[in-house]
Amino acid sequence: MAQNPQDVPPEAQQMIGELQQHQQQLQQMQEQKAELNMQKAQIDKAVEALKEVEEDGEVFRVAGPAVIKADKDDFLKDLEEKQESIEVKLKSIEKKEGKIEDTARENQEKLRKLMSGGDSGEAG
Repeated sequence: MAQNPQDVPPEAQQMIGELQQHQQQLQQMQEQKAELNMQKAQIDKAVEALKEVEEDGEVFRVAGPAVIKADKDDFLKDLEEKQESIEVKLKSIEKKEGKIEDTARENQEKLRKLMSGGDSGEAG
């Protein structure tokens, strides 16, 4: 059932292109999620370490090329805000992923029908 590209209907070629775009988008989202998960893991570790510091213990944070003394509670609050921000970004990416996956499945089914000579004039 090998077909030459010339034998593939233009509608099918367009769907194939869209499916390739969906694949690329999903791959980029996976990379973003991996980066965000790595950042979240580092922040989680820092939060745990900060919580173990005694109330009067000294805390330092990196600020560019410098290390400066920081207030433990303020630093902890900043890190927890970053955790929340990352979680929101992750949920947003996962939601977009789901939409893209749904669209890709629909397009795959339409393409399958089109290539098997099925009904290509669906109402929609």
